[in-house]
Amino acid sequence: MTDTSTSAGTLSLTFTGQGAGTGPLTWAQSVMWGPMQWFGKEASQFNIGRALVLPEPVDPGRLAAVLRHLVATHQTLRTRYVQRADGPRQEVAATGTYDVVVVDDQGEPARVGEELVATLTEAAFDHEAQWPLRVGCARDRAGRISAVALVGSHLAFDGWAFTTLTDVLLDRLTGADPDASPSDGTVRRADRVPQPLAQAAFQQSAAGQQTSAAGLRHWEEGLSAAPASMFDLPTAPTGDQPIERHLLDSTAVTAAATALATRTRTSFSTVLLGLTTLILTAYNGHRTAVFKLIAGNRLDRDSRDLIALNTLDALLVHRVDDDVDLLTAIRNLHRPAFDAYRRAPCDPAGVRQVVERVGRRRGVAFDLSAYFNNGHRGSDWATPDPDPGPDRLAVLRRDSRYSRLEPLSKSDMRFYVAASNLGDGRCRLGLLVDTAYLPGSLGETVIRGIETLLCDAVTGEVRVAEIAGRIGLTPARRGSDWVSTPAGWVRPQAVADLVGEVAGGVPAAALVDPAGDGGVTVYVAVPDGSPRELHRRVLDALPGRPGVAAPTGYVVCRSAPPAGAGPDAWRDVPVLARGSGRDA
Repeated sequence: MTDTSTSAGTLSLTFTGQGAGTGPLTWAQSVMWGPMQWFGKEASQFNIGRALVLPEPVDPGRLAAVLRHLVATHQTLRTRYVQRADGPRQEVAATGTYDVVVVDDQGEPARVGEELVATLTEAAFDHEAQWPLRVGCARDRAGRISAVALVGSHLAFDGWAFTTLTDVLLDRLTGADPDASPSDGTVRRADRVPQPLAQAAFQQSAAGQQTSAAGLRHWEEGLSAAPASMFDLPTAPTGDQPIERHLLDSTAVTAAATALATRTRTSFSTVLLGLTTLILTAYNGHRTAVFKLIAGNRLDRDSRDLIALNTLDALLVHRVDDDVDLLTAIRNLHRPAFDAYRRAPCDPAGVRQVVERVGRRRGVAFDLSAYFNNGHRGSDWATPDPDPGPDRLAVLRRDSRYSRLEPLSKSDMRFYVAASNLGDGRCRLGLLVDTAYLPGSLGETVIRGIETLLCDAVTGEVRVAEIAGRIGLTPARRGSDWVSTPAGWVRPQAVADLVGEVAGGVPAAALVDPAGDGGVTVYVAVPDGSPRELHRRVLDALPGRPGVAAPTGYVVCRSAPPAGAGPDAWRDVPVLARGSGRDA
């Protein structure tokens, strides 16, 4: 950056950098692009912020020099994301200006820095007009910078990238040379730094497409055996803010999960993922879980050094065995989770095609809205209690802190568990729940239940079948009119109602296959219909209807039975056509 000036609480910094250009979004940017557009102004909830309090205040010119070097080096900091006729693009600028907000630190740089982060976080980013990073700073009475506030867009940064950026910034502000690499040597010369434009180019190459093909095969195989939704449940009424957010800060979680990871020879992440899947399946009555895992994909030096969003959705489909103990269940999950993460890198457009294709083949609309995210960078949780006993766990649990964030009006997730390392031995568990499916106090029960089960499993045997009872979780109640099918739980009458609806509002009834496999046959009175056409209309109408799947068979009748006749009366009505509606 050059030409620095301060006026009216703003530090204006003009930059010049190399590597300007335009290209398609990376796979990770493409995954985030859709939610950013869908949430609109509410996308501010994805903003990532951090306040840096400097050990010694520095001259504003030093801050300018550090920012100049970082923006020149990393394309992400000078990128705009725009919608073009051929799709969304990332456009990297060679020159531009950052306006850095400047406030007085009032003798309290930590407090003022946090307040500045909160202010800079409030608004969603306008990605076509703004840089994806907002910078503010607090100055002391001598005019020196005592704290720096950074807020990034989630379209540009994931937690790893943002932590890398803030660590490098702090290192250079406090080191001997603002243009030098940090003391650990992790940042390279500008011409060797991995960049998102180069990443996008690789992903479009033959080698990138080969990687994508392997990932897409994983999705196809998994979805072929997955339930359509983890939320095929009766819904509860909600208010205008139906999305609850819960937090639990706990050293007991850190100590217990670390101990269980050692005993099972797995990982901290696998332990928490195991508890998450088992609690949700205990609630919804599933034998197979389907989750999206947030995968960081930082597997080599290039990806670790990349200051850009790099997270993708990994697909986990896992059969739950309720006749084992918790440690065995965790061990059983480790390999499927590893495979899911390993196959995460793939083109999200291809993923959408696979989800659509497999769904239509199976007669379902997938609702993949259960998520897990181990947001910790690395595997060392630095717990002082690697193998705690029951008394020590009881002491640690007394220091756990539960809280709630403000609820949200909408989310593209129905259930989301995240873990992050607060750096002082505490694990922060975050939980988001859609109260239409997990109403009342269920959110608090789930997040506290993770801690309870972890601690119980350290000090004694916990059977999977005992999970709900141990944490006070009341499983979801479905009426006797629901049946279990390979696609998940289905309410046959809702299936019949859908068929009647798409056929033009005509009478229809569902009969469950007496063989016990959950197959639903729908009888419908529509003289000019065909099973194939009805099936096509049903598939088109399925999205957004948990607990409904296409019937296994259609019976097109000339007319409906007399009013008041039971479902079995449909068997005596003249039939015009019958069939599955599927292509042979």
